[in-house]
Amino acid sequence: MADPNLEIRPNFVANLYRTIREVIMDTFGEEVVQAVECLNAAWDNNHNSQVEAWNLQQEAEQHKAQRHQQEQRDFEEQDRQRAEEESERECREAKTKKPKINNFNENQAPPIVIVPRPSQYVIQKIFTFDFVELWYFSPEGCSEAMKNHHSQADDSFNLTSSNNILTLRPVVSVRASHLACANHDLSFSEFLQVKNSFLHHIKQASWPNKHINALAKFFWNLENHSIRTNENDDTIVLLYAARICH
Repeated sequence: MADPNLEIRPNFVANLYRTIREVIMDTFGEEVVQAVECLNAAWDNNHNSQVEAWNLQQEAEQHKAQRHQQEQRDFEEQDRQRAEEESERECREAKTKKPKINNFNENQAPPIVIVPRPSQYVIQKIFTFDFVELWYFSPEGCSEAMKNHHSQADDSFNLTSSNNILTLRPVVSVRASHLACANHDLSFSEFLQVKNSFLHHIKQASWPNKHINALAKFFWNLENHSIRTNENDDTIVLLYAARICH
């Protein structure tokens, strides 16, 4: 439909409209001037109706276009909000998964002496307050633990039972060493050396001070017992210590 606002009223005086003028003149008994005015009025009425209908249609189409544009803007805004929410969620997940570095006291100096670390098997034993041979705290025991740690696959697991509960633990944390020896098979000098490492690690495992102090006093009494002045009596002390410690 063309825009009726662009239409121009015909010249009803022209010869083209002579027949219709004569019909009006004969029908209504009017002169030429009145017939032309009648045609002008009819055309104007029809034209005004078409203009009004056109304007209403254009207004409706404009409103429709505005609604469509608003819906498009709303959709784009919702899409933007979803993208922002997804980005924030991914950011939160990334922060949650990001490894956290341990805190430290910047005023505390590094240790003067680095105590050898026993195997994860031994660490697990002292954390669960189980008996473990002192050999594991010796230089030989710690050296073997370091070798096994590098040779074992990190994803190797084994089943262990504690209080009738099955638990999956890394193989390195549940395997005893075939090189381990009983406490009384250590030399007395080795015994004195490993008991210090043992006391250090049970303190790191947050054993109660009462228990740590009792063991420290026990070892001190063994080291300074008068029986050690006799020949070969270190063996007696070690056998006694092995029985009492267990």
